[in-house]
Amino acid sequence: MKNTITRSFELQDYRIEGTELSGFWADLTSKEELIVEVNYIPEKKKVFSPAEIEKFVLKIRDKCGSFEAQLPENIKCEVTFKNFGEKTYKTSQPDFELEPRELEEVQVAYRFYVEYYI
Repeated sequence: MKNTITRSFELQDYRIEGTELSGFWADLTSKEELIVEVNYIPEKKKVFSPAEIEKFVLKIRDKCGSFEAQLPENIKCEVTFKNFGEKTYKTSQPDFELEPRELEEVQVAYRFYVEYYI
C-alpha cells in the first residue's frame, strides 16, 4: 500500500565513504512517518574540516534523493541537520545551504513520510 511506510533501508545504506557511524536510531512514529537518526564521525581523524562538511552535506542530500527515488512517488525524504540549528533539506529544495564549520560529529535525521494519499 502506498499510503503507509512499509519498508526501511538497511544500516549500510546510510554509510558514507570517509565516515563511521557513531549512532543510529530508527523510530516509526506512525504508519505514515519513519525517522532515522544517524550520527557520523570522521574516519581516521578527530574532526571534519569546513571543506569536508561542505562535501559531506552534499553527499547526505544525494543520499536522501537516492532513497526517495527508490520509494513510491508519494513517499518523500527530508534530512534535518541537527548540528546546524535543525535546518531541514527537502529534495525539492535546490537552494539549500549551510555555514560549514569544523565538527567532531554530524548528527542528522532522515524523515520518510507520506506526502499525499493515493
